[in-house]
Amino acid sequence: MCGLTASIYAIANQKGGVGKTTTAVNLAAALAVREHRVLLIDFDAQGSTSRLLAEDPASSTIADVLVEGAPVESATVTTGRRGLMLMPGDGAMAEYVLGDPRVLRRALEPVIDRYAYVIIDCPPSLEGATLLALLTCDEVIVPVQCEYLALEGLASLMEALEGVGRMRAERPVMRYLLTMFDRRNNLAWDVAREVQGHFGEQVAETVIPRSVRLAESPGFRRTIFEHDPRGAAAAAYQAFAVEVERHGA
Repeated sequence: MCGLTASIYAIANQKGGVGKTTTAVNLAAALAVREHRVLLIDFDAQGSTSRLLAEDPASSTIADVLVEGAPVESATVTTGRRGLMLMPGDGAMAEYVLGDPRVLRRALEPVIDRYAYVIIDCPPSLEGATLLALLTCDEVIVPVQCEYLALEGLASLMEALEGVGRMRAERPVMRYLLTMFDRRNNLAWDVAREVQGHFGEQVAETVIPRSVRLAESPGFRRTIFEHDPRGAAAAAYQAFAVEVERHGA
């Protein structure tokens, strides 16, 4: 576990629109509901996770921590959800260039024993911020949309991980999470079979269904457990949280 206490997960895929932020937010929320302490870090310059969850502005952001050496406590805010804390990002993360590959690990050391899980919402790129997440995490969760060109960009991610593997003692575990699955659509089943054929046991058992309620929940600044707690998407993210607990990192 990267020499730290909490299990660290990077939610990454070079392709946009596949459910990275949705997965980061709702997996973090599901683990918190299950009475774990969770720190969610927003590496995406768009700051969608931060806008959705932050109760109050932070005096610093994750960019200040990485670039200026600001203490993580100054960049950590409450979310109004028990057990779930947030380290907000901002537009400065778009300019982040990887320097010291251990900078995040060192920054987290004073607080890491307060959490069971750290989840990093990565931007849709394989540049500085994402590379840092890949160098720090124990496991990479890759959301894969059940639509055409689902595997597009994954080759680049695998190449990036090859490079990461040469910079750390061991490569992180990989887990592929099928998202936006419409069981009425033959294409979705074809994509699921294709992903499972490529990645085998690395594919998560849980499949996240396509859901209007899931898609609209960020507009209300709610997790799926607040917006549609009895829906299929909430049940799926709860099941995925159980899977994460069971397998560990």
